[in-house]
Amino acid sequence: MKKILIFSSVLLIALTITLYHIIAPRGTTIAFTGIKSNVSISTVPLDSRPPCTDFTVELGHLAGMNIILPPKRLLDKYEIPAQSKAISYWLKENISKTNGAIISVDLLAHGGLLNSRLQPLTKNKAEEILQFLQTIKQDNPAKFFYIYSIIPRLLVSDQILPDSWYQWHLMQWAILMDKKIHKVPYDQKQYKELQQEIPAGIKWKYVKLYRENARFNKKLADVAVKENLDDLVIGQDDAQPFGLPNHNRLEIEKYMRTFPFQNKFHVTQGADELGALAVARIFAQKNNYSPKIYIEYGNDAMAKMVLPFVPLDLQQIVADKVSLVNGTIVYNKEAADFILFVYCGDKMPIDYSRIANKVKTLIAQKPLALVDLTMNFDSAEALLPHLIANNTPLVQLASYAGWNTASNSIGTALAQATIFTGQKLLLPQKDLPALYAENLRFNCARFLDDWAYQKLIRHKINLFADYNGIASIEDTSPYTNLVENYINKELTIYNKLLLLSNLRRYPFYKDNTAAYYLQNLSFHATLPWERIFEIRLQVFPIFGKLSLTNT
Repeated sequence: MKKILIFSSVLLIALTITLYHIIAPRGTTIAFTGIKSNVSISTVPLDSRPPCTDFTVELGHLAGMNIILPPKRLLDKYEIPAQSKAISYWLKENISKTNGAIISVDLLAHGGLLNSRLQPLTKNKAEEILQFLQTIKQDNPAKFFYIYSIIPRLLVSDQILPDSWYQWHLMQWAILMDKKIHKVPYDQKQYKELQQEIPAGIKWKYVKLYRENARFNKKLADVAVKENLDDLVIGQDDAQPFGLPNHNRLEIEKYMRTFPFQNKFHVTQGADELGALAVARIFAQKNNYSPKIYIEYGNDAMAKMVLPFVPLDLQQIVADKVSLVNGTIVYNKEAADFILFVYCGDKMPIDYSRIANKVKTLIAQKPLALVDLTMNFDSAEALLPHLIANNTPLVQLASYAGWNTASNSIGTALAQATIFTGQKLLLPQKDLPALYAENLRFNCARFLDDWAYQKLIRHKINLFADYNGIASIEDTSPYTNLVENYINKELTIYNKLLLLSNLRRYPFYKDNTAAYYLQNLSFHATLPWERIFEIRLQVFPIFGKLSLTNT
């Protein structure tokens, strides 16, 4: 009996030592000075949400760019629009101190994306914005200007009454009307019924909204040609294959194909990721970098999947976003600067082990940008847990994204990977550990936000709200502090899980003399608006350096 106890104690000590060796922080703590900024950009974001502001600033820093935003007090907050006139004045005053500007005209015209969906743009306001853009360009001829405008979605806000009572009816009517215009078979009986059911004033309001949006975007394109703007991008917010937004997209595509210098004009899916894509494109063009990108999918069927809120399949979205980062798709893996791996889970059976093994193999071959999508926004469909179980070195990913829509995620992953791989070619060897560390910082935020919060915690918050008799948690007041505390506690669990099971175990960068590790990760999450749709997440990594030489 005594021998058994001694053996058990020895075994426990051995297991403890082994476990500690696996999960303990590695190396001597090291602080990086960061990447030197050599370009400053005055930036008018789409709105104040983190993807439109924080992502742009953080990826700008990775690119060696100082992204300067308007003062926070001037920006929008949920239904309260931004102070557009004050921001126009701010831009006019600040652009002389920077190298150029990234401008969302929707913030100047409407006060943000949300408000662009509510009322048609008046002719006077449209002319005011167009004149402002012409004047600021003429006053700053040596500065670069990247401009983008959004075709709004037709998904009526619940706050707009009586419009929201007809939300489904408006969507169906717009789809049927667009099919009728394009001579596609449609349900004529339903079309007539909806025509009669929806009040004429509401129908006219949304027809006018899209008519004025189409008119404005054409005039904006004319200004871009006349003033020789560097880039004009027309984004399409959440949409379906047919409908008023899609009709506008096809019309502006057709119009801009008649222009010279086609590489300056783009029509794309998505909205929230356009600031990040702007940073990547400016970085690539200024450094004469056209990344060669090899595309892989989880399986052949995934390339043709059409996800909610986008009218194109994944393969089409990828091609669209590759062009926006100044990239080219290559079909020889060895010739690629990085690999884009696009995965999308669904309720159908998927061979997760095979896909996880493929990702693990690809990480060892080339910088890998991973897009982790789910058809039903269900945590059970995500790939990340299978990568953890497969001992995949997540810290070595070039980028990771799995938030919101397919276009948002693909665009963000491509923007980050373009900047990261471009900087690898530009920076001296001594600066590469800092580059890899900064890139990992952004990825850690994506693991916690895109996976832990969006796929797991948001669902729990809704369940608990329902259990407590709260009809809707989309407006968190007066529970905002309570909800934020809960989010931070939940994220702590997933943060520890990621750290101990994966992120601490592998070096994120290694050269002939040292290996660099993530030692620890802390964070702070808040709700930027009083709703649970998104969080503002700050991460604070601690890095370690482990010498590989005997001195």
